[in-house]
Amino acid sequence: MMHKLLNPFARFRPSRDIPDRPTGASTAMQVVLPALLLVAGIFTVLPADALGSDVRVSASVSSTHVAVGQQVTLNVEVLSREPRSVSRPELPELDGMQYLSSMPQTSSRYSLVDGIAQMSYRYSYAILATAEGTHQIPSVYVSVDGREYHTRPITVRIRPPGDDGYRPQARRTQRPDMFLELELSEERPVRGQQIVAEIVLYFRNTIEVNTFHVTQSWQTEGFWREDLNRSPTRRPESIVLDGVPYRRAVLNRYALFPTRAGELNIPAFQIRASVRQSGRFRDEHSGFFDGFGQQRNVDLTTPPKAVRVQAPPTPPTDGQLISALGQFRVERTLSQDAVKLGESVDVVTEIRGSGNLGLITRPVFEYPRSFDTHRPREVIERNERSPQMSGSKQFRDVLIARNAGTFTIPENTILVYDDIRRQYERHILPALTIEVVRDPNARITIAQDHRIRLTPIRGSVTWSTPSRRTPWLTWWFWFALILPAGAFAYGYRAYHYQSRLNNDVSFSRKERAAQNANELLKTTSDITGTKEVYSVIQKAVSNYISDRTDLPNAGLSIDELAMALKNRNVRRPLVRRVRTLLEKCATIRYTPDPTARDMMSDLTEARKLIIELEAEI
Repeated sequence: MMHKLLNPFARFRPSRDIPDRPTGASTAMQVVLPALLLVAGIFTVLPADALGSDVRVSASVSSTHVAVGQQVTLNVEVLSREPRSVSRPELPELDGMQYLSSMPQTSSRYSLVDGIAQMSYRYSYAILATAEGTHQIPSVYVSVDGREYHTRPITVRIRPPGDDGYRPQARRTQRPDMFLELELSEERPVRGQQIVAEIVLYFRNTIEVNTFHVTQSWQTEGFWREDLNRSPTRRPESIVLDGVPYRRAVLNRYALFPTRAGELNIPAFQIRASVRQSGRFRDEHSGFFDGFGQQRNVDLTTPPKAVRVQAPPTPPTDGQLISALGQFRVERTLSQDAVKLGESVDVVTEIRGSGNLGLITRPVFEYPRSFDTHRPREVIERNERSPQMSGSKQFRDVLIARNAGTFTIPENTILVYDDIRRQYERHILPALTIEVVRDPNARITIAQDHRIRLTPIRGSVTWSTPSRRTPWLTWWFWFALILPAGAFAYGYRAYHYQSRLNNDVSFSRKERAAQNANELLKTTSDITGTKEVYSVIQKAVSNYISDRTDLPNAGLSIDELAMALKNRNVRRPLVRRVRTLLEKCATIRYTPDPTARDMMSDLTEARKLIIELEAEI
């Protein structure tokens, strides 16, 4: 797909010299007064709900590779759609670096892009590198309207003091006039942690980039990937790399979630850009432009990267894990705290924040026996304009009251792993009280007494004395005796089975695995895209195997699923068919659209596999 640089991040043009800023009271009024009128007019026209967008706090540095004795600038930026009360950031203690001044350079800016207003508050601090090695700038805490936000840590690599002065020209010639980089927000994550991967284009000020398009599909084996390209892409910014001015622009943005621990490789990302240069242009693939100001296509590739993924630490035993990694808030509420007998009430569990939103599993609560529980509903609302995977996920458990009275849902503790603080956070859900009352206006049906009419029998009557038989020699005696015992045994077995389904999560997953998988496959009839159908097939088969083998529903590779089947003594040909189908579903997004016949054949194969696995697991 061709991307025009007029949108998403404007057209890249050489930066022109800015004339000297006018001085004087009259000139200042000419500049400030129209800006104030514009801001006032915009906030008058916008509705109230448009001004209540999410606040985003981020931190960045001017360079992540410096030498001892060099300075680096730390920028803390707060973005919002309306003016906010922002406190000065709380500076963390530094290792290997020191602040030159605790007083920041502050600036605020108002912008209007595509009809969307945005306020920006920036605080800049000068930091001096004092010790070589790899050091980290910890999270910076900022209070916005009385609520605390924090940024992600930043890693800075500091070289020896002489390394920056011996070969400055050699390093400058190593960088081409235009190159592509893959920049990760975290290079040593834990399994399931969100990594924001940005495809960044660096180019000299004399180059104009018109369009670009991706030339090869990007397969991230070992990562669950989410596209973040709908978020607002930053416009090109001016930076200095080893004393050479460059322009920096983010082309694409993705959220990567590692699904296993160990060393994972992120492959190269390739694009073809259409550029124009007023003079000569150098890159690693060709020599120069043929002439001046001519347009040509340039192929750019990011270097592959290796990421060392760590396993999360052992969780505490006083809480429930829901596979949540990130910055989340967990809340539990009732749709109503007083219901009538026979009515339903929803227990709503909402997880809101940023992180592995799509991989969070449903928390399991203990409900009073006087309620019938129905299949829960799951709703995900994603913030499309956020530069990372964020939003909310709701689980709604439907309860129907069978008895009147006051009932309590016990307190629960949910564990969330904070990938910034590198520790588990406990979210305590208070106990909830539900009052169930009888409906005084409910209709009561009374059966009427229809008297029996007796009719005399006319004619001759013959009296006879019947022979008396021993009761236990009749069939109806034994039938009447066995029937209650059989009914009691069947009811006890059904009650024991249902009780185990409600209380034993592992048994419930195993018993309902085939039903849940077939119901998920039925939803493919409402999906129009063939690749989305293969995503549902992969989820249905993977969830079935994990439910039957009592494994987590998320974060399992194809090899781990196949090994789980082998451990259950499943026939090798059947395991091979499962592996073939899952590998096809995993790679189908990077291939041309399959035909409808192939899709229906794979749907039938998935249903057959579930039936055959049901007989062997």
